[in-house]
Parts: sequence; C-alpha cells; structure tokens
Amino acid sequence: MTDSLRLSELRTEIEQVTLEIISLAGKRTALAKEVAKVKLSSGFPLVNRGVEQNLRKEVTDQCIRDQSDPTFALRLLNELIMESIRNQKNHIKPSEPVSAYHVFVKAREMERSGREVLHLEVGEPDFGPPDAVAESLTKAVKNGHAGYTESSGIHELRAKIAAYENQKHDLDISADQITITVGGRFALYLSLVASIRPGDEVIVIDPSYPAYSDSIREIGGRPIHLSTLLEDNWIPDIGLVEDNINRTTRMIILNSPSNPTGKVLDKFTLDMIVELAVENDIQIVSDEVYSEFASTPHTSMLQYQQCRQVYINSFSKTYGMTGFRLGYAISDIDTTQRITQLQTLTLTSVPEFIQYSGIKALDCGKDADHYTALIEKRRNGFCKQLEKMPVSFHKPDGAFYIFPMLNNEDLNGLGFADQLLTEKGVAVVPGIAYGQEYSRFFRISVCQPEEQLIEAANRMEEILG
Repeated sequence: MTDSLRLSELRTEIEQVTLEIISLAGKRTALAKEVAKVKLSSGFPLVNRGVEQNLRKEVTDQCIRDQSDPTFALRLLNELIMESIRNQKNHIKPSEPVSAYHVFVKAREMERSGREVLHLEVGEPDFGPPDAVAESLTKAVKNGHAGYTESSGIHELRAKIAAYENQKHDLDISADQITITVGGRFALYLSLVASIRPGDEVIVIDPSYPAYSDSIREIGGRPIHLSTLLEDNWIPDIGLVEDNINRTTRMIILNSPSNPTGKVLDKFTLDMIVELAVENDIQIVSDEVYSEFASTPHTSMLQYQQCRQVYINSFSKTYGMTGFRLGYAISDIDTTQRITQLQTLTLTSVPEFIQYSGIKALDCGKDADHYTALIEKRRNGFCKQLEKMPVSFHKPDGAFYIFPMLNNEDLNGLGFADQLLTEKGVAVVPGIAYGQEYSRFFRISVCQPEEQLIEAANRMEEILG
C-alpha cells in the first residue's frame, strides 16, 4: 500500500470518528437539556461536584485502559460540562445583572434626574493622586514623553518597581520580570490568557471580585468557586481546596486583602495553599492591589519564590490614581515574556507619560501612608456605626470595604440595596455579586469623606432599625 493511499484511509477514518463525536456531543447536549428541566422543577443546583468527580474518575480509568492522555480527556470533559451548564442556564429566567458598575450606573441616572446619591458602591478613593504625580504627568508630556514604548514598559519604571518590591520583601527581582499594564485588571486578564487553555480549571476563593470568574470564562476556562464563611472569619478550608484539585487545575487566584471582605490571608493559610500548589504544579495569581491598606500583618506571595506565581499590583488604590490605569505584573522570565507578548498584540504599551507618573508616585510614600491611615480611620468609624444595626460582620483587616450580613433572614442584599438606593439615596453593592452563597450580604466602600459616610450610615440605620 502506498503512503498516499494509507494517508487517504486514515483521513477517512478520522472523518468518520469526528462525525461520530459530533453526533454523540449532540445527544449529550439533548440529555443535558432534559437534566436542566428536572433540576429546574425540583430545585436542584446546577453544579454537583460529587457527580462530576465520579465522572472524572471514570474518564481517567477509561484513559488508563485505552492508554490515552487523561489530561486532554479531562479538559474535554470540562468543556462538555461547561456546555451543559450553559444549556441549563438557558432554562432559567435571566436575572438582572448585579455588580458595583451596574449599581453605579443606576445611581448616576438618579443623580441626573436631580436626586442626591451617596456613593458607597465603587472602590474609588476620593483623595486623588499626590500633587507631585499630577505635576510629573504634565512635565512628562512637555518633555516629549508621549510616544511608543517597549510593551513591557519603560525600563526606568520597571527598575524602580523592582527596587521598591525588593526593599519591601528582601528579594532580588529584576526589571525583566515585570510588565507594566493598563491597570491591575488587565494584568489579571493577561495572566489568565498567558496560562489558561480551554477546559482548564481555576480555583477562586469566594466571596470574590467578579472579574476573576468573568475573565476565566471569557477565555474558555472554568472557575471553581470555593466558598468561605463569615462564621469562619473568611478563612479558606484547605481540605476543600485540596479536594478540588485535579489534573485540569491550572491556577489558584488569591486576593489579600480581599475585595469584598477585607480579609488578609494569614501566613499559615498561605503556607498550606503554596504547598498544595507546588505539589500539583499549579500557578498562583496573587492580586495584592490593596496590600498597602492592610492594618494587620500582610504576607505577600512574592515571599514564596518556590511557587509558580504571578503577582499583581496597581497604582490605582495606593496613590489614588484610578483613572491613570497603571498596574504591573511580576513573574518568572518566561511568563513575563508571554504576558508582554500578549500586551504587544492588544495595545502596544501603557502611555509613556502615564508611566513617568508612576516613577514619581513611588517617591510619594508619605502621601500613601496618609491615604492608608485615612481609609483605616473610615473603616473603623463605619464599623462602629454598623455595630448598632441588625447586621453581622467581621472587622476588615484591610482594603476599602466592609461586607455585612443582614441578620433578618427575610431580607436579602439585593432587595436591601435597591431599597436603600431608591428610598435613601445610598448606593451599596448586593453581596450576590461576589458569589451565589452571599445573597444576604452587601458591600460597603469607605472611599467617601467621613461626613458622607456618617450620613450614609444614619440612612442605612433608618431602614434596618
């Protein structure tokens, strides 16, 4: 038999197998729709990790018998599961989108109609950038720093960030390990795209910043949400983390201090998570944009150099530079080059004059210390106000936020937030935006002047009693 004839036969066989796979996938989708109807009528949850784990074991065993790659098969299984979940969701009446942004939009609409609104929904500090930063921006433009730069960012800024982090954590990070990004959020997105393939799983600790799971799904990954509890002081269950690690687990996302709880992960918890990550060759993405606002000891993921990681930070919160859109990612050389390559494809670089303002910001330590003390004072003051209300919460360890739970089981965060905004002109974010388990919670941002926070608390108490 000639090679060309053999090749033709193999192609025909591949075509037949492919069509059979497509036919079976269609049958599986039809079954998933039937499952959705039963779940909807019976009130069963969309996701059952126990059922998935059994199926995962059967797939792995089948691969062993067939001497095929179980990792690829399990990624394919995740794709099928995600498609089933999407089909099941199609049978559920779509809910109104809930996030800090959507609440903010509604609040702005009220303001345009003449209503006064106190904004406790967005994590945007009112203090703005230090004067020296604003001046450096104008100076940079006048000096001609308004052109293209290398996609990783100008060397002067990367070197200064490296020196800053090295001094803070006693490390030896090089400028080549740093990519300057358009805010911390884009650093997160680039980190995910650099490492996640369709069908990969990413462990997310809830309650969590919604952009984590939204970004994971957007690139074809699957977020695995692990809940933490108020009664456990928002400490993750390490056993639960371990139980949810499998061959397709590619990444764990950590956020300390947390948005929305303000929780700072203690060193023991981080030690345990890092140990699991190293044992299973899992990358950790550590979002530490609120690290300067920690009021309890904060351990950075940068201190765990034995672990594959991407460290993310931003100038937005620490220096009041939200509109500058200036952040950065630190990782190993290979990952940094991949992140930089992706940034090259999408937007070339952060504007040059913005990068020069970042250099100046790193000299404004006294301003940052003042901002940190101001936010801590506001957090503490609002917590005292909340102690008089029928809510339960843990005093935050850091960040801009407080995440109370309504004690009245007949109330939910969504209804309360809507009533508070509509009747009292105070905008907060319903807790369900940060995870399905948190329907009785709401998030408060303490980024407004103290007198506005006191007034907002008084209006809140008028509703809660």
